[in-house]
Amino acid sequence: MHHRLRPIRTAAVALSTVALGAGVLAAPPATADSTSALRSAKAAVNTDSTPSTIAAEWMAGELTNGLVVGDFGPDFGLTIDTGMALATVTSQGATVTAINNALEPRIAEYVGDGTKESYAGPLAKAATFARTAKKNPISYGGINLIARLEERTADVPADPTKEPQAAAFAGRIFDKSESGNFANVVGQSYAVRALTLARSAEAGAARDFLLKQQCASGYFRLNFDKANVPSQSCTEGVAGSEADADATALAVINLIESGDRTPTVTAALDKASAWLASKQRNSGAFRSSGDGASINSNTTAVSGYALGLMRNRDAALKAALWVRKNQPVDKYKCRTALTKDTGAVAFRKDRIKASSTTGIPASARDEWRRSTAQAILGLQFAPASKDRLQIVSVRKEARAGERVQFRVFGLAPSESACLQVKGDFVRVKGKKSGDKIVRKLTLPAGNQRRVALVKTSDDEARTSLRVRN
Repeated sequence: MHHRLRPIRTAAVALSTVALGAGVLAAPPATADSTSALRSAKAAVNTDSTPSTIAAEWMAGELTNGLVVGDFGPDFGLTIDTGMALATVTSQGATVTAINNALEPRIAEYVGDGTKESYAGPLAKAATFARTAKKNPISYGGINLIARLEERTADVPADPTKEPQAAAFAGRIFDKSESGNFANVVGQSYAVRALTLARSAEAGAARDFLLKQQCASGYFRLNFDKANVPSQSCTEGVAGSEADADATALAVINLIESGDRTPTVTAALDKASAWLASKQRNSGAFRSSGDGASINSNTTAVSGYALGLMRNRDAALKAALWVRKNQPVDKYKCRTALTKDTGAVAFRKDRIKASSTTGIPASARDEWRRSTAQAILGLQFAPASKDRLQIVSVRKEARAGERVQFRVFGLAPSESACLQVKGDFVRVKGKKSGDKIVRKLTLPAGNQRRVALVKTSDDEARTSLRVRN
């Protein structure tokens, strides 16, 4: 396999006349940052910051000296995912800095030595995180990540008519590794974001190759064709061009965050978001693709976040509500073995049931971390409650042992809470409509005034009534 690679250069250079002659669109100036798109998308939406905040707090607590550490040592990819997610939560700036301080000195372990080993996707992702952490990707841990990424990006041939195959994969990222080439469409989308924001001469070609991975229906596939395949484009209905919701969502997110507002990109984003919206289930959930495909929090969160950035707020809200249902919050009398992990988001609802008695097992902790890191994004669009939290008893006085009705107001949709009196409790979740919750509790014995309490992850409300034996 042969492909052209750009020589090392500084990040800020003009697009070559060769690239323009080959029909590659010029990359726009880098004006976006990692949170401006989110701020703009949420500007007119009344959202609840609680679920993303407590998820972020849990993920921050999972770090060991600034890194996510698994069974085989630091997981740099998940650490970067965590850092970029935490950057969307206003209270987590210090944690993002701590992640950066731990990651930067060890970045070569993730991106390769630049000689024998150089990994395109990790280079792109690391450069994206560096900018998110307000660091310079052309000098990060002693490495020019942009120059390395440009090296791993296939060149536009001087005469495409004489080198049609080189022209076909111009802009495509490739790994350099003794283990093989594992670059894919997700890495390509991060490369587009990183190169565009760096104003690299490679940005236009990288973007154009990414857009070739979008099929006619609007989705992006996950994997590239082999380098000797003539078209290098997604072809609907052909093996290797299957739809992938996660790849599509991440392509949308990274294209938006790249700041590219060219008509071609705008049209691609519209098609991709329309396809994503068409795949959302009535419950709000999304299904992953490929082997082991399932409805899950990861796919739902990134898809909902992508649609939120595209201003499809209804779809983003529905996805956030589904994800929030997988975030158990069990306080006071409702306490379970998961209470110490309040904020964590389960991959699927069945994981909550399995861990409620024994807690999150060590063997499953990695899955919970991956779910929660991406859930932080989707939960950004969780709708807020319509009222302040309050609890009202329908009775002023009752007999011990009677079941008395209580009304709870102010729970956000899908928000978990514990409703209790001495000796009895019930778990409740906010309605999608935001309307009141009505439940009955059995009153304890004793001639005295009893307190009824409703407790959420960050708030509580009380009322009282007189109980007579």
